This record gives sequence, C-alpha cells and structure tokens, in this order.
Amino acid sequence: MLYDLDDKVPAGKCSIYGIQYLIYFLAGSAIMPTIIGVYLGLDQAEIAQMLQRTFLLSGGISILQALFGHRFPIIDGPAGLWMGLLIILAGAATAFGKDLATLRTDLELGMICAGVMVVIVGLSGLMQKILKIFNPIVNGTFLILMVLQMSATVIKGATGISSGYETIQPKFVLIFLLTTVVIVVINLKTKGFVQSIATLIGVVCGWILAYVLGISPDFISSGKGFLAVPQPFAWGTPTVDPSVIITCLIGEFVLFSNFATSINGMAELLDRPNSPKTVKKSTVWFGITAALCGIFPVTGFVPFASAPSTTKLTRVAARSPFILGGVFMMLLGLVAPVCTFFAAIPPAVGYSAMMIVFALMLEQGIKEYKKVEFTNREGFIIGISFMVGAGIMFLDADAFMNLPQMLRYIVSNGLIVGLIVAIVMEHIILRKKKA
Repeated sequence: MLYDLDDKVPAGKCSIYGIQYLIYFLAGSAIMPTIIGVYLGLDQAEIAQMLQRTFLLSGGISILQALFGHRFPIIDGPAGLWMGLLIILAGAATAFGKDLATLRTDLELGMICAGVMVVIVGLSGLMQKILKIFNPIVNGTFLILMVLQMSATVIKGATGISSGYETIQPKFVLIFLLTTVVIVVINLKTKGFVQSIATLIGVVCGWILAYVLGISPDFISSGKGFLAVPQPFAWGTPTVDPSVIITCLIGEFVLFSNFATSINGMAELLDRPNSPKTVKKSTVWFGITAALCGIFPVTGFVPFASAPSTTKLTRVAARSPFILGGVFMMLLGLVAPVCTFFAAIPPAVGYSAMMIVFALMLEQGIKEYKKVEFTNREGFIIGISFMVGAGIMFLDADAFMNLPQMLRYIVSNGLIVGLIVAIVMEHIILRKKKA
C-alpha cells in the first residue's frame, strides 16, 4: 500500500485521491435512482431530487462508517438487490390497482422498520445467527431468482418498450448495445483506475450516441434553485402496508451477507481482523443507514463489495482521502443542477448499466452455489425453490385476486416465495442433522 489505513496523506495528493474517490461514488450511485424513479412514478424533477438525497446519504453514511463503524474506506450506495425489489413491488402495485404514490409512502415506513430491526440485531449480537439462515443455498437461490425476475424488465427497457413504445425501437437497441459493449470491454481489457470506472465511461459513450440520435431527454429544472437541502419524507407521510414491511425486512436480511463480505474482504486485505465490537458497531450503522433511506427516501444502501478490489488497485487505504471524497459527494448533493444533469440519463443507457449489475448478481449467485457440497438433498431444495418461484413469476395478477390484500404482494412475488421455500426446506423440512 502507498498509504495504509491510519497514514497521513499530503494535502495535494489527498485532494487528488479525494476526487478519484468522488468518481467511484458517482459511478456507483448516479444510475440506479434514474431507473427506479421511473418505476415508482416519479417525474424527472422528482428523480433529480432523489439523486440529491442519494448523493448526500452516500457521502454522509460512508464517512460515518469510516469514522465510527467498521472504520474502512468502503463506499455505501444503492444496492442492485434493492433496485430489483423496488421494481418488483412497483409492478405488483400496478397489477393490483394500488396507487404508486401510496406505495412510495409504504416504502418509507418499510425501510425505517427494516433499519430498526437491523439495529436491534446489531445491538443484540444476533448477526451471526441471521447469517446462518441466509447461507449459500438460500442466498444463491435468491440472487438467481432475482436475475430471472428482472430479465424481462431489462429487455423491455433495452428495446424501448418501457419508454411507451409498443414495438422494438432500433435506436434504443443500438444505444443499449454500444453502452453494454463499452462497459464489458473496458472491464475485461483494462486495469487499474480505468477498469474501476468502466460503467461511468460506458454511460458517457451511450449518452453521446443518444444525443446524436436525438433521443436524449431534455434537462429539466428540479425546481429547487441552485443550492437545495433535501427534505425528509419527500414522498409524503409514511403509511402502513404489512406486505411491504415484510419485503423490506427480507431484503435487508439478505443483504447481510453482502454487508459482511464487503467488510471481511477489506479486513483481510488490510490485515485488520474485525473484533466483535467492530462488527456490532458496523451492523448498527448499517441499520441506521436503512432507516435514513426511509426517512430521506432513496433506494436501499449496501457497502459496495468492490471496495477491496478498488483499494487494491489504487493502493490507497487511508481514511483522509476517502472522507474527502465523501465530503465532495455530499457537496454535489446540495447542487441541484448536478443532480438534474444525471436525471437526464437516457433510458437505454440506464438499462445497460442495469444489465451489468444483474449479470454480476448472477455471477455472485453461481459463486454461492460453488460453496455447497451437492447431494440429492441440495438438488431438491434448489430445484423445488426454483420451480415454485419461477412458476409464480409466469402467473397473471388476476390469479391472486381472491387472496387477502396483505398476502397478494407476498404470494404473487415469485422471488419472495422461492426464498421462503428455500429457507423452510433448508432449515426445517430437510435440515441437516448435527454430527
């Protein structure tokens, strides 16, 4: 390492490294809200405001974790898993005739409840027991079902169908393909800093092509002036929907494994073993993060699993430039025109970045299965979970209309049902006997 965790970095170099971290922050946080916002029924100005909140929270939470939580340079930002869950919930709400404005306020409370639950888990020291429930079989099944459920969404977005067209639009497909190819080629053919911002470069290239083809969205004012401070509960007063709360709880618990992987990976890289006290503190802050994502409504956050790789590439592990990068990110969140700019990302470009996220999620799911020693038992658990979960995905919403409203969102969600089947079979019906 050029600079270890506690090393002091000269001011000039610290500023340069801070700007570099800012690019990492933007690469991980600028795309997802633009996609999620559309599915949640937000207009472009509201998406820009959501980006403001995302930038502020990403920078602020990352700083707080680095100072008081796990104390590593790990960026917290929107989770691909949460993007999938929110899109699924939005689709279910539309299918069952629920107003998206109500869903948004349901999500505020759902995220707050998830955060409170994680804080309780962190303070009680139960995290390890929770992680045992979400073992490789359960996590792998969940991740792959998530990719399966989101595949139609990605393809509709790539072809322009999600943008209101009834048929495939060649211009959308061309932009999508160019963006995807650029991201993949840069990721595979380059190293170091350039490789780490492959998604950002791909987005720029796709955006330029969209502008040339005349289908890049216009820049619209957020209506908040130049400087703006995001307000809490921007979507309205929180409302109660038990099914949304349950979904949020499940999503946050599944992310525990991602959370633990990020922290453990950085601890191993820097040879700083995590103490039980550190794990407890970082878990509590993870819960506080989830609650803040409900209070200042944004896509749920997670510590980026790519953090150890990024630190290894830059050879800079010092906290000071990381904190400076977080401050820069927060400052951008106060500048409304910056967020308005990112809110105008062309849909086909955003869906390309989405494709990359879920492709890597599929890879993660396969890696989870590689940790499992397969017998007929494991084959039954995975196979039955997939058959049930995927089968439900192909049923029309009308099939669930006779169920109580609370159950409709849960039972009609193939992802959640598949996950529950996997947990029940793994830990109850086909539970392994202790040696």
